[in-house]
Amino acid sequence: MDSITAIEKTGLFRHVTAVHVALPPVLRTPLLFLATSLLLGVVYVLIDYIRVLRVRRKLPPGPFPWPLVGNHYQIKLPRPWLYMAELAEQYNSSMVTIWHGHKPNIICNDIWSISELLDKRANIYSSRPHMVMLGDSRNATQYDQVCLPYGDRWRYHRRLTHNATGSQAVRSYRKFQDSEIRVLLRDLFLTPDQYVKAIERYSISIVSCIGFGRRIDKMDDGVAKVALKFMEGVDLVMPGMFIMETIPLLIKLPRWIYPAASKVLENGKKFNRFFTSLSREASTSGSDCFAKNLFKEKEANGLKEEEISFLTGNMIGGGVDTTASTTLTFILAMCAFPEVQRKAQKAIDEVVGGADRLPSWTDEERLPYIRACVEEALRWRTVTILGGIPHSPSQDDEYNGYLIPKGTWITGNLWAIHRNPNEFPDPDEYKPERFIDKTRPYPNKKGHNAFGWGRRQCSGQPLAEQGLFLTFARLLWAFDIRPGLDANGNDIPVDIFAYGESENMRPEPFKARFIPRSEQHKEMILKEAAQAREYLKQYDGETAISLEPLEE
Repeated sequence: MDSITAIEKTGLFRHVTAVHVALPPVLRTPLLFLATSLLLGVVYVLIDYIRVLRVRRKLPPGPFPWPLVGNHYQIKLPRPWLYMAELAEQYNSSMVTIWHGHKPNIICNDIWSISELLDKRANIYSSRPHMVMLGDSRNATQYDQVCLPYGDRWRYHRRLTHNATGSQAVRSYRKFQDSEIRVLLRDLFLTPDQYVKAIERYSISIVSCIGFGRRIDKMDDGVAKVALKFMEGVDLVMPGMFIMETIPLLIKLPRWIYPAASKVLENGKKFNRFFTSLSREASTSGSDCFAKNLFKEKEANGLKEEEISFLTGNMIGGGVDTTASTTLTFILAMCAFPEVQRKAQKAIDEVVGGADRLPSWTDEERLPYIRACVEEALRWRTVTILGGIPHSPSQDDEYNGYLIPKGTWITGNLWAIHRNPNEFPDPDEYKPERFIDKTRPYPNKKGHNAFGWGRRQCSGQPLAEQGLFLTFARLLWAFDIRPGLDANGNDIPVDIFAYGESENMRPEPFKARFIPRSEQHKEMILKEAAQAREYLKQYDGETAISLEPLEE
C-alpha cells in the first residue's frame, strides 16, 4: 500500500486519472491497461536498476551502467577486445566489469586471475551463463554442448565428441589428414592466388571426413559454404553487438514489431535443419563417421536430432576456423619475419635431408622448432580472441575481495593476455623460441590458452594441433613463402595488425607467393599429390543437402 500511496501523490497519477475519466467508456479500459502496464514496467526497471547498482559495488570496477541497457552503447565497436584492454588500463585493474543490461560480464585481462577461477576452481566455473543470442536464438540452450550448463547432459555430449576428436581417436585420421595436406601443397603451387580458399577447403575436408565420411574436393563445395557461414555464430557472444542480448524480451517480439529477431531465429532453424539432414544422410552411407555413430546413440540412448545437429555442426564450425585462420596467420608471419622462416627451413632440412621426402609425424620429436612455430602462431594472433564462449560460476563466489554472483559471464580477453609483456616480452614479435626456452612462468604447461580453460577447453584441440604441425612443416619444406609483388615487382609489405572484426580472428586479405624451393621440391609436390588423390577417392561423394537461403 505504501508504494501505491506514493504513486497516487504524484502529478502523473492525477493527470492520467483525469484523462481516463474524460474519455468515452469504450476507450477507458484499454488506456488504463496500457497506462498500468507502462507504469509497472517503469517501476520494474527502476527496482532492477537499484539492484544492479548495489551489486556493482561488490564487483571489479568498470564503466557506470545505464538503466535497462547497461553498458551496451558504451562498448566501442568493432573489436571490443581493444576496448576491454583500455578499460583495464583506465581502472588499473586486470579484472573489469561491463553490463549486458542487468547481467554482469567480468572481463579478465591477465592470465593469472582467469586461470585462478576457470582452472583452479573448475568445480564451480565450468558452467555457462544464460545466452540469448548464442543460446535462445538458435534453439541451442537445451541442445548445444557449447551452451549446456555443467552437468550430466554436458558430460554426455563431451564424451561423444571426445570419442571422435580425443588424442587417441585423432591418430586414426592421420592417413587422410596426411593425404589432404599433400593435395593442399599442390593447390598452393598451381593456384597460389587462391591460397585462402585452398586452405579453407583443406580444413573443412578434414572435419567433413570425420563428421560425415565425405571429403570436400572443390573450393566452392556447398558444405564448405555453410561451414564458413556457420562459423560466424561465435560473434553472437561478442559484447555490444546485439541489443537482444541486453534486452532479452526483444527476441520474443513478433516480426511486424521487430523483424531482426525473427530473422535471427529463422536462420538458426535453417542451420539446424541443414546439419540434421546432412547427418541423417551420412548415417545411411557406407563410411563410418561421427554422424553415423550419433544416430546409433539416438536409437540406443535417446539422443535427440537437435543434439545431433549441434554436435556435428560444432565439429565443422570449430574444426575449420582454428586450422584455417591459424594457418593464414602463420603465412602472414612467414612473410613478416623471414628470418624465422629461414631458421625453420634449416631445422627441417637437417632432419628430412632435402627434397627426397616430405616431413612426417615421425619427425615431430626432432623438430621442436616447428612445434614451437605452431604454439607461437596460436599465441601471437589467437583465433578465438575472447577465449571462445564465456564461462560462469554455478554458485556465488568471492575472489580478491570481489563478489562473483552465480551466472555471471566470465570472459578471457586473449588479446590482452597473450600480449602481456610480463609473460611475453616483445609480444608482437613472432618468436617461436619463447616456447623452447620457457624462462617465464605461466600457469599451464602449454604456455598459452588458445584452446580455452578448465574442463571446457576446446574438444578439437588434439585434431587441430596434429594437423597444424604437419601443415606448417610441409609448407616450410615445400615453399619459400614471400609477400606478394606490386606493379613494379617490389614486395608488398604485410601489416601484422590487419585482422578482421570477428571474434574468430583471421588476417585481412593479403598477397603472398609460394615459390617451390627447387625443381626437385616441385616434382615431389606433384607426385605426392597424385598418390594422395588416389587414396582419397574412397571419401569422394556428393550430398543432396543444400542450405535454405539465409535472411540478411
